[in-house]
Amino acid sequence: MTAKIMVVDDEPDIRHEIVECLTEEGYECIEAPGMNQALEILRADPDVSTALVDIRMPGKTGLDLIAAVQTELDGKVRDVEFIILAGHGGRDEAIRALRLGAMDFLEKPVDLRHVVQVVERAEKRVSLKRARRNYEDGFKEHVRAKTLENRSLLRNLENAYKEALDCLAVAAEHKDRETGCHIRRMGAFARLMAAKLGWSAERQNIIDLAAPLHDVGKIGIPDAVLLKPGKLTPEEMGVMKQHPAIGHGILSRSDYPVMRCAADIALGHHERWDGSGYPQALRGDETPIEARIIALGDVYDALRSERPYKPAFDEGKALSIILEGDDRTKPSYFDPAILNIFRNNAVELAATFDRMAA
Repeated sequence: MTAKIMVVDDEPDIRHEIVECLTEEGYECIEAPGMNQALEILRADPDVSTALVDIRMPGKTGLDLIAAVQTELDGKVRDVEFIILAGHGGRDEAIRALRLGAMDFLEKPVDLRHVVQVVERAEKRVSLKRARRNYEDGFKEHVRAKTLENRSLLRNLENAYKEALDCLAVAAEHKDRETGCHIRRMGAFARLMAAKLGWSAERQNIIDLAAPLHDVGKIGIPDAVLLKPGKLTPEEMGVMKQHPAIGHGILSRSDYPVMRCAADIALGHHERWDGSGYPQALRGDETPIEARIIALGDVYDALRSERPYKPAFDEGKALSIILEGDDRTKPSYFDPAILNIFRNNAVELAATFDRMAA
């Protein structure tokens, strides 16, 4: 099957610019000026596998297109990934698009290099979805007979799912560039703590995949608050404290175990053991243990990292602040059992941070 890329935008100059860029990269492209034309193309051409869609167009929007395609499919198999093109002020629509199943969003004016990278990820996801369906629909015996091919396929499928989760994590990273390495370290921190807790390999893998999504709700926080270099006002802090609920709203629509875990982490990673956290002021083990792990890891990583308001602290100072407390944090904020594991494995945790510091 030949892959085709559809670009849907009511502005011809933007369509032509993206199509020209993707054509130079070897992709076959189709243009559509609006939702109705795009829907007709998707009905008529099964080779369209990725659609870059403007979120705001005259008449029906990009959200309408995604919803219409999902309604028409109604259980039918159709491999198409949606990438949203969001102009200034289109953040709320982009969030709704992610909830509807869009893979990613690009802010206008688009960076053509980023367009190519996102389209490459989309095409890889489509290819691997097709491979997985073929495996599930009748090629089990064929794949089993070819052991090496089977192992390669399963590895690729796992990588594809990781990339799907990365799309959401990167959405937060676009808003706050300093979190790029941070979100990846959180997965490694969570896996290490889970191993020390004696969790199964499967459960370790779930929290490893879910942890980087803890701050995905930040895509819903205005830049004036999120990127402010100085101290936030009480009103601004109230806005910032909305990001756990926003993240939970994005992630909680899926029943997949990784997404359920990620939703719990997003909502609970600012709760505290003593009940002084937010957004629900939960106390003790009312907060899921996955979120309690990330609550500690998030503070540790912030202490070890440079921020606009502070330098990076060395391992000794970070350890002292967490275990003894200061004017910003207290040991009572953290699950005592997790804090004890942290204390006993500080050297290994520091080595993990140093290895992933850049």
